[in-house]
Amino acid sequence: MQDRVMRVGSKVDWRLWAFALSILAYGAASAPAPPGIRPQELVVFAGIACMAGIDTPWRFFSGQMLARGPAVMAAGSAILVWLLWQGLVRGLWNGWGLTDMMRDIVPTLFLALPLLLAPRLGRLPADRADRLADIVALAGVIFTLRWWWDAGMALSSLGTSPLGEGRYYLLNSALVPFAAVWLGLRATGWFLARPRRWVEQVQAALAALGSLCCLLALAATLHRAGLGLSLLALGTGMGIRLWRRPFWFVATSLLALLLLAFVGPRVAGVAELLADKTESVGLNNRVDEFVAVLDQVGRDPLAFLIGDGWGALVANPAVGWWRVSYTHSAASYFLLKLGATGLALVVVLAGLLAGMAARAARDMPMLLLAVAPSLLLGAFLHTSFKYLCFSILLSLVAGRSNASLYGRSDI
Repeated sequence: MQDRVMRVGSKVDWRLWAFALSILAYGAASAPAPPGIRPQELVVFAGIACMAGIDTPWRFFSGQMLARGPAVMAAGSAILVWLLWQGLVRGLWNGWGLTDMMRDIVPTLFLALPLLLAPRLGRLPADRADRLADIVALAGVIFTLRWWWDAGMALSSLGTSPLGEGRYYLLNSALVPFAAVWLGLRATGWFLARPRRWVEQVQAALAALGSLCCLLALAATLHRAGLGLSLLALGTGMGIRLWRRPFWFVATSLLALLLLAFVGPRVAGVAELLADKTESVGLNNRVDEFVAVLDQVGRDPLAFLIGDGWGALVANPAVGWWRVSYTHSAASYFLLKLGATGLALVVVLAGLLAGMAARAARDMPMLLLAVAPSLLLGAFLHTSFKYLCFSILLSLVAGRSNASLYGRSDI
C-alpha cells in the first residue's frame, strides 16, 4: 500500500512540475491572444496535457467520463460537449471559414480545462495548491515585466500621460489582476506569520513587489475596471487578515496614509486620467455591441435559438464597425455563436462551477478574492474569457473546490 502511494505521489510530482513549467513558459514567451500556434504555445499545451493525462481529452469529449466523478462535473462535461458540437455543426452549415471557426473552437476547448484538471488538481494538498497559485501569479508578473520592458520602464509617465498597450496586449491577461491581488494577500500572510522567520519576510517582500508591479502597470495603461476591482479585492482581503490584529491594522492604515501623502500627485494624476478616459469613451460601446449582436441573431427564430455557429462574424461598434469574430462580453459572444439556447447552457455551466466554489468558499477565501477581478472582467467587460489564462484561473478554483467537496481522490 505504501509503495502504491509513493508511486502515485511521484506521478503527481512530475505532472505538476510539467504543468508549472508550462505556465511559466506561457508568461515568458506566449501572449494572452497569440497570433497563432507557435512552438512556445506547443510547449504550453504539452505541459497541460501532461497534467490532464494524454487520454483524458478523448474520454471527456467522447462522453466516457460522464458516468464517472461527481454529478456536477458530469453535467458540466455534457453541456460543454453539446455546445462544441452545436457550434461546429451550425458553423459548417453556414459555410464559415475554417480559420474563423478555429478561433472560436480553441478558446472553447480552453473552457474544458477546469473539468479536465479538477480531479488532478484536487489531489494536491492545500500548501502545494497555494504554491501552484504562486506559480500562476508569477506568470502574471512575467507578463507585466515584459510589458514594462517594451514600454521602456517609463515609470516617470505614471499619472502624467497614459502608456500604450504594446504589441501583444500582455496586460489583457487575466493573470495580471490575479497576480496583483494574490501576491498582495500572500505578502500580508507571510508578513504576519509567527514565528517570524527570514524566509517568510523575503517571500513577503518579493510578493509585495510583484503585486505593486502589476498594479502600477494597470494604472499606467488606464485599465479602469481591472485596477478598480483589483484594489477592491486586495483591500478587502488585507482588511480581513489584519482585522483580528488591531495593532497591525492601525499601523498598516497609517503607513498607507503616509504613502498616499507622499505619492499624492501621482495618484491624483492617475485619477484625473481615468476620469478623462471615462468621459471620453464611457463604457466603450459595450451596450451598442450587445445590440448589434441582437440585431444579427434576431433576423430569424432559428438564428436566435441556436446562433450563427463557430466562425460567425459581427459588425462590431466597439471596434469601429469592423466585422470581427469576437465581442467584449461572454453573454454577447455566446449569444452570437450559440443563440439563446447555447447562452442558457453556458449560464447553467457557470452556475454549476460557481455553486461548487460557493460551497467550498470557506476553504479558499483568499483564492476566490484573487480570481474575482479577472473572472468578472472576462465575463462582462473583456475578451479574456477566451484566453487560456482565464481557464487556468478557473482550473485553480475547480481543483480546490473538488478537493474540499469530494476529497483528494486518487489519480
